[in-house]
Amino acid sequence: MPEAASIDSIKIQMDGFITQVKISLGEVKSVAISQAWKILQLAVAETVQVLEQNSGDLTGPDKKTIAMDYLSKFYDNVFVVIDVPMVPSFMQIIIRKYIKIFLMALVSSSIDAMVTTFRQVGVFPSKTTVVSQSIKPKAKKTRKKK
Repeated sequence: MPEAASIDSIKIQMDGFITQVKISLGEVKSVAISQAWKILQLAVAETVQVLEQNSGDLTGPDKKTIAMDYLSKFYDNVFVVIDVPMVPSFMQIIIRKYIKIFLMALVSSSIDAMVTTFRQVGVFPSKTTVVSQSIKPKAKKTRKKK
C-alpha cells in the first residue's frame, strides 16, 4: 500500500478538483447529460493522472477502485440534476439513479481506455518498460588469458 502521505496527497488533489469544477459551474443546478459526460471525461483524465503520479505501489485494480469511488463522489457532489432532453421532469426523478449507473459504466470503460492511451503515447511508462528497466542483465566479466 502507498504511504499515508501519498493517500492524503491524492485525496487533497481530488477534493481540490471537485471544488474547482463546482466553482466553475457556479449556480448551475441542472446539467444536460451530454455536458455531464464531457465534465466526467475531464474528471477521468484528472483522476487517472493524479493516481498514476501519487499511488506508488498500488496495483491497477486498486487504482481503478479508488478512481471509481472518487468519480462516484465527484458525480454526487457536482451534479445536482442531470437533465435528459425529451424526457419529462417527473420521469427524470424516477430515472435519476439509472442515469448515474449508466454514466458510471461509461466512466469505468473510459478509465481503461485513458490508461491504455496514456501508456501508448508515453504519458505513463508502460508496464514492460518499468519491468525491463528494473531487471537489467548484469554485464558479464571477461577473463583475460595469460
